[in-house]
Amino acid sequence: MKIFIPILLILSLISCSNEVVPTGREIYLVTIADDFYNYNGNGRKLENVVTDQAALYMQIQTLGDIHVMSYISQNGKRYTSSSPIYVPVDKNNVELDGNDSEDFNGFLYRPKEGEEESAWTIYEVMDYIGTLVLGEDDLFILSFSGHGEKDNGALMTNASSSSPQWDSLSPEDLLARLETMGGKKLLILDSCYSGVYVPSSPLFSSDVFSTMEKEDRWIGKSYPNAIKDALFSREKEKYPYSDIWILSSTGRGQEASDSLEGGDGPFQLCYGAFTYYLLKAMGYDTDRNEAVKKDTQLSVYSIYSYVRKHFPIYETQIQTPRVSNGGLDLRIR
Repeated sequence: MKIFIPILLILSLISCSNEVVPTGREIYLVTIADDFYNYNGNGRKLENVVTDQAALYMQIQTLGDIHVMSYISQNGKRYTSSSPIYVPVDKNNVELDGNDSEDFNGFLYRPKEGEEESAWTIYEVMDYIGTLVLGEDDLFILSFSGHGEKDNGALMTNASSSSPQWDSLSPEDLLARLETMGGKKLLILDSCYSGVYVPSSPLFSSDVFSTMEKEDRWIGKSYPNAIKDALFSREKEKYPYSDIWILSSTGRGQEASDSLEGGDGPFQLCYGAFTYYLLKAMGYDTDRNEAVKKDTQLSVYSIYSYVRKHFPIYETQIQTPRVSNGGLDLRIR
């Protein structure tokens, strides 16, 4: 056991950053919600992706003035907005007077008067990201809710509202694009097979739930041995992106749940399982479906730790949320 004491001390130092939020930091947010409506006549529509991204957008707005671009695909229509408006609706998509109504079934994007469909593609999203120039202290957040491709975890979107085809963006292409942006980047993925974004190494692969019990820490019980393997193995895999942090909803080869059948609130069926606890970790009020501005510190690892601690035991057998980073933690607030 003595060998693990200094190792765990080192781990605690590198995972708990003293970083402060830079004064004057600019925040850029891109949200993507694609419900994959009627793909080729048999694609499974995702019911909660718009609600997921609407709530994340509203909560991230509490961090201060942010630059936003949202890409929404709902019910066969596609929109692009730099100032999206989302409205609470019931199961018949009838607008409700309040977010906390017992009839709340989610959020829908409300097009502005006269707004036409944009027919955006995932490649146009990447083109937009390519136009952003971040300073060293700036933060870019890309959040995606939709389908992931089984073979390689690629992000999948309908090619257009009228096309039976789909577009896909590979992890390699997405990470290569983010790497060229400057600043710090946070990638939030609520999609099947998104665990492929997390490097396969002794250190990262140890961070899984056991089949018999739920872990209440952001590190698993096998972590000490994994640290030893990572430090002394001749075949160490180094995480190549020192300025990209990733929160994924699944491990490798796992599917993500589009709703949460057993949770701790009245509206868990309205959110993806991962996003529901991600929102709670960030301070969002999931009982009233409202963003909450807080002054407490918030970092990537504190978010991940909360998700791991509160994720229902039965859900951990379906999907294991993951995290990867370049070393130190990243302060969000």
